[in-house]
Amino acid sequence: MNRIDRTQLEAMLMDPDVPDEAIRPYLQLDPLESAPFEPSVVANPARVAYAATEAAMALNSLNGVARWRRQQRYARKIRNWNGLKVVAEGDSWFQYPFLLDDVIDHLFDRWAIYCVSAAGDLLRDMARQEEVTVAVLAEKPDLVLFSGGGNDVLGGGSLQKYLLPFDPASEPAHHVGPAFDGILRGTIDIYAELIESALRAGAKRVVCHSYDHVIPNGGRWLGRPMAALGIVDKGIQREIVRVLIDRFHEALMGMAGRFGGRVMIADCRGRVPDAGWYDELHPTSQGYAGPARAILAAVEGMPESAPFAVPEMPMAERALPGGEPGAAAALLDAGEEALVAEIGRRQALLEIDPAAGDTIALELPVAVTETVQFPFRELGLGVVARLERELHRLMCTEAGEGDREALRSALNLPGAGLVGVMSAALVGIGCPPFLAPLVATVIVKRGVAPAWEETCRIWGERLDAAPESVPIDG
Repeated sequence: MNRIDRTQLEAMLMDPDVPDEAIRPYLQLDPLESAPFEPSVVANPARVAYAATEAAMALNSLNGVARWRRQQRYARKIRNWNGLKVVAEGDSWFQYPFLLDDVIDHLFDRWAIYCVSAAGDLLRDMARQEEVTVAVLAEKPDLVLFSGGGNDVLGGGSLQKYLLPFDPASEPAHHVGPAFDGILRGTIDIYAELIESALRAGAKRVVCHSYDHVIPNGGRWLGRPMAALGIVDKGIQREIVRVLIDRFHEALMGMAGRFGGRVMIADCRGRVPDAGWYDELHPTSQGYAGPARAILAAVEGMPESAPFAVPEMPMAERALPGGEPGAAAALLDAGEEALVAEIGRRQALLEIDPAAGDTIALELPVAVTETVQFPFRELGLGVVARLERELHRLMCTEAGEGDREALRSALNLPGAGLVGVMSAALVGIGCPPFLAPLVATVIVKRGVAPAWEETCRIWGERLDAAPESVPIDG
């Protein structure tokens, strides 16, 4: 893919007919500026050329550009529309700019959705801005959708405010301190005020949603705050998060009861497979289909097993939000030795700067494709060996959890697509996105067969022949 300049990128951004998928390769997540439920998207310097004096260009305003583009599409759609009209207000589950197809993206074809959501918004921000009230008065929708509370409960360092230090004698639930009750109560009270404002403005129905049981993976939003309290066991971390999400859902249900049937709660728990998480707080593009179906079921009154027309992203795209097939193909063209060396180099970088793990970088340094960096080779082999065993367990044994069938069916995809699906699975078992595409590429290059039984047999024989303590040399 050719490099473009700032003017070309701006032209694409300001043309609503250019799909987000076409813009996605030129953007990337800024892990230093992003906050919980508030992804910050910036230009990808490997794909966009701009002068140093232009660096302050609000390619920090891309979140606002994403919302403007969506509203332009709504304005055109509503001219000849006889279906359901919806106003949506919420956080990044409803407005994840460019890099992922969020809940609203999945539902937009089915409904006409005027979206005033903004990644990072707290409920009090939504209430103060009163955008949803103005939107309801102007658009007179059939339905108002809300997505909120996650940032209030999990963001801003909240975990360290209400979780208690690790006690091996205590159950996971007992690590949730009494301060959580106050935070949750305050969050629900603001939520109720927001809903009351929408109803007063003329909203006919309101649907809110709970969140799924997010998975701590050592990141800065969940894993590291827990580790700072001595809670390092991944199983205990997941149980604690499960308690928090369940209590939030129960509080939402109690709040809905105050409104006499005019407010419904879509239960999104259990809707995202383990391999369907992009990071500790957000599903992948594919992963968002589950919550979208739960909301659709709540609105249209049909069981989730019904064949809803919720578009799903191709499996090849769900692990590489911010990448594109050309970059994945370039990885497949690289030699295995070069890939392993680069995996080792990135692992070394992660040990210095763990925040880098949240980025997705598909570009290989030029030097790596030409000269094997031997100092990093052994470290890279060790990373691949550990993750390859985990992926084999996930796909080929009954002990595996998550979207095993999606992995098995993906064996028929072409190389770049298979790299994408395996990358998603690796991220789902805790591999940083910074490493996942490279590790997936090494595994694919070592050989898979369209029949998963044959792949698992050959794969297992090779793994069995290599002691777990010795890195596997492909």
